[in-house]
Amino acid sequence: MKYLLASLVLFSSAVFGQTVINFDDGSTYTLKDGEQVFISNAHNVLFKRQLMKNKDTFFIAQEPWEKRDHVPQPTDGMAKGSKEWCEAYVPFQNGYTFDDQMWQRACQG
Repeated sequence: MKYLLASLVLFSSAVFGQTVINFDDGSTYTLKDGEQVFISNAHNVLFKRQLMKNKDTFFIAQEPWEKRDHVPQPTDGMAKGSKEWCEAYVPFQNGYTFDDQMWQRACQG
């Protein structure tokens, strides 16, 4: 997923839920209002269209999106469900996530 490409489009995110992209290295990127995701690999190129005032059209290759907004957590690197993870994990800080479900199953019984 290191070739994640994002570009802006006009749509209301109120209709859609917040999208968070999780990368293999543990980093994340949270889409902002008006952003949309396009995923490609090294062999495919995404182009963005630029329309000039005189109606000329140019297609420019989009560079891979490298931005991340991950905030390291105390549980990073711990095995989910382990005793240490259960003690360090703070449930429901981002709503109800898969990690919250794991916490309920592994740590609440």
